[in-house]
Amino acid sequence: MGDITRRALAGLALAAVPAAAGAADALAALNITENPFGPSAAARSALAKAVTHVEHYPHTEEAALMAVIAKANGVTPAHVAISTGALEPLAMMSSFWTKGGVQLAPALTYDTHIKYAARVGQQARRVAMAPDQQIDFAAMARSLGPDVRLSYVCNPNNPTGLLADRAALRSFCIQAARLAPVIVDEAFIDMSPDPAAESAVDLVREGHDVIVVGTFSKCYALAAVRIGYCIAQPERAQAIRMLLAPSRNGPGLAAAAVSYRDMAYLAASNRAMEQGRQVLYRACDTAKLPYLRSHGSYVWANFGADQTIRRLETEGVMLRQFTGAAPGWARAAVADPAAMAHFARVLPKVMAA
Repeated sequence: MGDITRRALAGLALAAVPAAAGAADALAALNITENPFGPSAAARSALAKAVTHVEHYPHTEEAALMAVIAKANGVTPAHVAISTGALEPLAMMSSFWTKGGVQLAPALTYDTHIKYAARVGQQARRVAMAPDQQIDFAAMARSLGPDVRLSYVCNPNNPTGLLADRAALRSFCIQAARLAPVIVDEAFIDMSPDPAAESAVDLVREGHDVIVVGTFSKCYALAAVRIGYCIAQPERAQAIRMLLAPSRNGPGLAAAAVSYRDMAYLAASNRAMEQGRQVLYRACDTAKLPYLRSHGSYVWANFGADQTIRRLETEGVMLRQFTGAAPGWARAAVADPAAMAHFARVLPKVMAA
C-alpha cells in the first residue's frame, strides 16, 4: 500500500470503532493542526474573484504578495521567497543544503522536513530538550561544529506550543548563522501575544544568515490553497527560489495578500483559538493530565502511556505523537467544536479503563 494521509489514517481508525461507541458522526481528528474558524471575509472574496482567471499563471499575484510581506517586515521584495506552504522550502533546504554534513535541530520539534531529508540520505543532529521541554539553546550552541550545514528551530515550538526565550533565541541564531544558515520556523507566530517582538525577522534586517519561514495555513486558515514564504538575505532568498517550483496557487496568492497582518481578523481568530485551547485544557484538567499552556493551535499533554493514545483511537480520537517525546505525550489540536466535545466526552472513560 502506498503512503496515505493522516486523515485517511483517522478514517481507518474510525472504521474500527464499534457502532455502540457513538463516534461515527464525531471523529476527532486532533492530529492535524488547522484553523477551524476559517479564513477572513476578505480572503474568501479574493478567492472567489481569483478563480475567474485561473487560466493565467499567477506571476503578478506572486510579486504582489512578495511586496506585501516585504513592506510589513521592513525588508525588500528581494528578501522574500514565496512557496507552496512552509513544508516545501523546509524539505528542500533540508534535503539539498545538508549534503556532506548535518542539520542541527532540537530533539522535540516539528520534523517532517527532517524526515524528508532522511529519505535521501541526509543526516540530522538532534539536541536534547531542557527539563521544562523548552529548546535548550545553550546545548544547541555546544552542538555546533564545522559539519553543521543548517540549523533549525521552531517558535512557538511545535508540538509544545512554548515560545522561545527571546534573548536565548537571538544569541543562538547570531552564533549559528556565522557557520551556516539558521531556519526559524514561525508557522504559529501570529498566535503569540506580540508577534513583532517574538519574530526573528529583525535578525534578517540586521544582515544575519537567518531564514524566517512562515505559512498561511495556520493563523490565516488557508491550508487548502498552500501558500508559504521565507524571509532571508536576498542571495539566500534567491537560492531558496531555485529549489522550488516556478509558480504557486493563484487564488491562494490573492487570498494571502489580503490576509497578511489583517489585525482585526487575527484578533478575532486568536480569541476563538484561545477558546478552543481552553476546551482542551479543561478536558485535560478533568482527566488530571499534565499539559503545557500553548501559543499554537494545539496542546501538548501527557496521556500517561502510549496504550492510552491507542485506546483513544478506537474511540475515534486521533492525536499526534512526536519523535523525541517521552512515552505518553501527544499533541491535541484545536478543531471544530463537535470534534473537541467528542474528545472531552471520551477522555475520562478511556483514562478510567
